Amino acid sequence: MAVGFSGFGVVWAQNDTNADAANIVYPEMDALRGKKLFAERGCVVCHVVNNVGGDIGPGFDASNIDQSLNPFDFFARMWHGADEMLHLQRADLGYQIDFNGQDLADIYAFAHDSEAQESFTEDDLSDRIREIIDNGPSVTFE
Repeated sequence: MAVGFSGFGVVWAQNDTNADAANIVYPEMDALRGKKLFAERGCVVCHVVNNVGGDIGPGFDASNIDQSLNPFDFFARMWHGADEMLHLQRADLGYQIDFNGQDLADIYAFAHDSEAQESFTEDDLSDRIREIIDNGPSVTFE
C-alpha cells in the first residue's frame, strides 16, 4: 500500500506493507494560520520572512527553502538548533514556545507558501515582538 502526502507542490510517498500505515492521518495545512503563529509565537524574532524578522536563525522565505523538503526533514533540521532556540526563547520571550502537531503543520505550510509570505509585514507583529527584534538577541552563540 502506498501512503502519500502532498502539499504546495511537494509530493512524497512511502510504500508500506504494514496495514497500520494506512491509518496514518496527516493534518490539513493552513499557511495563513501558520503566518499568524509565526508572528504571535515569536518565531519571527529569529527567522526572517519577506524582509520582516530577525536574522539569528535561517530565513524562512519560500524562495530560499527547498520545496522538496518534507515536513519530517524540515522539523528534523529545526531539532538540530533546539538547544539554541530554547535558550533564546526563554531569554528574549520569557517562555518556551509550545507547538502541537497542527501548529507545526501550519508553520510548515507558511514556510513553503510564497503567496502567504508576500502579505507578511511588520503590521503582523505585536509591539512586544517588534521591540524584541529591534533590540536584538539578549544572548549570543559562538
